[in-house]
Amino acid sequence: MKDNFSAAPSRPAMILAGVLMLLMTAAAALLLPYANQPTAGSNLRPVLITALAVNNSIIAYLILLHFYVKRRPATGLLGAAFAYSALMAIYQLLMLPEVFPGQQGLQLGSHLSIWLWFARLAGFAMLIMLAMLCLAWQPKPPLSPRLSSGFLLGCLLLALSLVWLVTQWLPPHLPDLSRLVSQQGDYRALRDSGLPIALLLSWGGALASVLLVTRLRSAFHCWLALCCYGYLLYLVLVFSSSQRLTVGWYASRFFEQFAATIMLGALLFEVFRLQKRLQSSYSQAYETSIRDSLTGLFSRRHFDSALDTLRQRPPEQARPFTVLMADIDHFKRYNDSFGHVQGDDCLRQIAACMAQQLRDGDTLARYGGEEFIAILDGCDELHAAQIAERIRCAVEQLAIPAASDAATQAAVVTVSIGLHCQPAAALTAEHQLVELADKALYLAKHQGRNRVCRLSGAALPTG
Repeated sequence: MKDNFSAAPSRPAMILAGVLMLLMTAAAALLLPYANQPTAGSNLRPVLITALAVNNSIIAYLILLHFYVKRRPATGLLGAAFAYSALMAIYQLLMLPEVFPGQQGLQLGSHLSIWLWFARLAGFAMLIMLAMLCLAWQPKPPLSPRLSSGFLLGCLLLALSLVWLVTQWLPPHLPDLSRLVSQQGDYRALRDSGLPIALLLSWGGALASVLLVTRLRSAFHCWLALCCYGYLLYLVLVFSSSQRLTVGWYASRFFEQFAATIMLGALLFEVFRLQKRLQSSYSQAYETSIRDSLTGLFSRRHFDSALDTLRQRPPEQARPFTVLMADIDHFKRYNDSFGHVQGDDCLRQIAACMAQQLRDGDTLARYGGEEFIAILDGCDELHAAQIAERIRCAVEQLAIPAASDAATQAAVVTVSIGLHCQPAAALTAEHQLVELADKALYLAKHQGRNRVCRLSGAALPTG
């Protein structure tokens, strides 16, 4: 049933849809006693039809766009249903004498006007039922990209063909429907004909098909069912009156607009939620791409990017920064003695320990197997050396047992650290900055490990 926008069950959507259904029912029940009461309002047909055409056009576009992504036939047919309703509304709008003076086709109560109204509502409901039938019988695999393009074109042609059929071919072959509405706007004869029964059965069938096929398993299905229910109330209200421009006549138009607005709001909410999920997925993917999977520190690629950003700062924003490189002493021997699983745990502990000693805004990355590198922005050589010494002491205080108890090796795991400070006025190539820090690290290793060194050769005293 994963055909429409929200495939997961949504209890809040069901509750909200139920509340709206009760409110709509209550509003209709309150309006029914006043359905035949005349109003002082003017004929708002152009405005109402324009709003309906715009709403259904946007709904059709969003649903067909979803079909283009998911390639489910039922979604395409549902988009065709809303496209058909929108096209019929546009045709009605273009034929109104209020819009284009001189048009005679859609005078109130004319044969064509009544037929187009009936055909728009009945055809809309039939297409929804067809979409639900397709949803019940559709194959699980989506259509192939080539077939989906053809099916999308077929859905649009279906909507256009139906519009041509009901506007051009059928009207001359139908009985004269204008006799059902008087020139004064009394449509009692229309109400007493079989057309209301046919429309009520059509929309009752549309609502039943949505409920039976989807079982309201998603938020989208809840809103589609509520839309069908809104059209049922529209028909009840319009036929509870027998005269145009009455409370029932105007209230029915409100329910039709409300049904379209419900669908449009639901789809826009789904688009917003999809965008939010995509943004969250992108953020997670980006975070994963710049993080080392073992230690959780930044990756070498992110470090290179951060270092390049600092180097490219405008002169007025320039300030010193330090590149600090650390290496776990005798880590290969540790791995050989305790195994790679224990070695990975050792890397994680030391990475977390180093991160705790740095300031907010500093960048710490895993540079190699057991090498770490950091950028200390706005930090001169003296303060960087103090931070590096704090890191060295913190790692030593972890008291992770070393692989050997030889007199020449510390009893616990330690790190050697080299650093290089970049003055604010200088501009050194990125690879040279890392190379200078690496040379300082080599110097710390050469002088006996478990110490901090600068390129000048001066080593801070070990604790």
